[in-house]
Amino acid sequence: MAALYIPSGTPVADSSGSSSLMRDEFNLIQAGFTVLSTEFFLLTWDDFNTAGSRSFVAPFAGTISVIKIINDLANTTTATILTFEIGGTLVTATAGHTIASDQAVGTVGTYTPTATNIVAENNRVEVISNGGGTPVMPGSVIVHILRA
Repeated sequence: MAALYIPSGTPVADSSGSSSLMRDEFNLIQAGFTVLSTEFFLLTWDDFNTAGSRSFVAPFAGTISVIKIINDLANTTTATILTFEIGGTLVTATAGHTIASDQAVGTVGTYTPTATNIVAENNRVEVISNGGGTPVMPGSVIVHILRA
């Protein structure tokens, strides 16, 4: 597991010096950019299809506004369900994020919390996989927390 904290305050620019801003935070991070005025936490997985969890401690108070998931290999059997918790309490949305049984490699999924998404400083934020599918499927989860 690896966690990456990306601090706010660094302007976004590409290698040519252009200040054009891409709208999708996940693509910005994957391209090596730092995003202005936002805080992201990256959790990597060796295998979404092995039951387990990854977590980090929030260094500040805020609100989880969006969680993005990408699988690095196609899921070919049973769907895998990811759920999210803050201090042991389930983050509420319509359902856990499903990595579908036929989901193609590189698909970006978005999970938007609807309630129970307030983070206090030093809260444990956890992503949990039910390990429901096959094959071994590495991937990443990005948790976006808006500062309080």
